[in-house]
Amino acid sequence: FWNPRFKSGCNVVKEAVKEFEEEYQPVKSVGRGAFGFVWRAVRRCDGQEVVVKFISKARIVSDCWVDDPMLGRVSQEIAILTRVLEVFENGRYFQMVMEKHGDVLDLFEFIDLQPRLDEPLGSYIFRQLVATVFYLRSKNILHRDIKDENIIIDKSFHIRLIDFGSAAMMAPGKLFHTFCGTLEYCSPECDHVVLCRYEGPELEMWSLGVLLYTLLFGENPFCDVGEILEARLNLRYQVSEGLPPLSVSENRIQPISLAEYSWSEVVPSSPGHCQYFSF
Repeated sequence: FWNPRFKSGCNVVKEAVKEFEEEYQPVKSVGRGAFGFVWRAVRRCDGQEVVVKFISKARIVSDCWVDDPMLGRVSQEIAILTRVLEVFENGRYFQMVMEKHGDVLDLFEFIDLQPRLDEPLGSYIFRQLVATVFYLRSKNILHRDIKDENIIIDKSFHIRLIDFGSAAMMAPGKLFHTFCGTLEYCSPECDHVVLCRYEGPELEMWSLGVLLYTLLFGENPFCDVGEILEARLNLRYQVSEGLPPLSVSENRIQPISLAEYSWSEVVPSSPGHCQYFSF
């Protein structure tokens, strides 16, 4: 993980959209979310392919602004996001230039392309995500919107967690009052009908469980509030004996324990295995 304040020449937010357009050529729209939109682009000076996220200032909620000592007043996403090359600013947007990871295929698209993921590959992908969450937790950061669409994957099955637009800092005694994620990943005690006061880590562990189910069965376990509150899992396929304890809703273990849990074998990034799956 990497913070823009540590890169020489990138410790200030560059102003004026003209400067961004002079240095980068937008190529293709990648997607749009609640806080802005994303484009592929090419750096004019050397042809390097990058991904640019346009963050709408008007959509940044009050607790997602931070006063960074090096960057000034910026979106919290800019202050904590990884592998940021440059940040530009105009009146309406922050334009965040990031390294391009693979073909910018998200995990939702990857799962949709496969008839079914085997457990070893599911374990390999999931362990990377758990390691990411464990690192963020060590920095007192909550992502708050973990889902398949916010994870990108390359042809070696290496992943990156993206879209920190809803991220927040943890602090002793600090409680959140608004659920910022996606309904299908919302936990029973904090659904869209009865919002609650929560610390954050417990909801993030629930989201990890939902994502694990989606990895292995190719669909979300819960589709509406009623199913979430009932919290019953339908294991459509036979799975290994080591997996079910991770899927039980009451077992929201911590990331360090989850990382040490023995489940399947890590898949080597071999060409043969890569050819078996579609990209």
